[in-house]
Amino acid sequence: MLTVTEAAAQAIKSLIAEHRMPEEAGLRISRQGDSTRSEGLGLSIAAAPAADDSVVESNSVKVFLPPNMVKILEDQQIDIEHVTEDGEEQMRFIVDRKPRSSEN
Repeated sequence: MLTVTEAAAQAIKSLIAEHRMPEEAGLRISRQGDSTRSEGLGLSIAAAPAADDSVVESNSVKVFLPPNMVKILEDQQIDIEHVTEDGEEQMRFIVDRKPRSSEN
């Protein structure tokens, strides 16, 4: 199942609050191209899921996935990374395979 790291969950909560979205708001992921890597995905804050979206809850945030994305993202994790662009530090979301647990 798709998961959200604690850092990404805090960033999502901040965006929801910043945009004065309702409590049931979440992050919506959609396909923007042929790739399923982060750069091929569209991420946006949505007030509610679309009628056919699946809702995944992880770290107290909701992620809305259209039907064509559920299977593709089932073993993925949403996280954030800090990048410097034009001399300014910014955060951006990344979607990637979950790290394998070292516990057996």
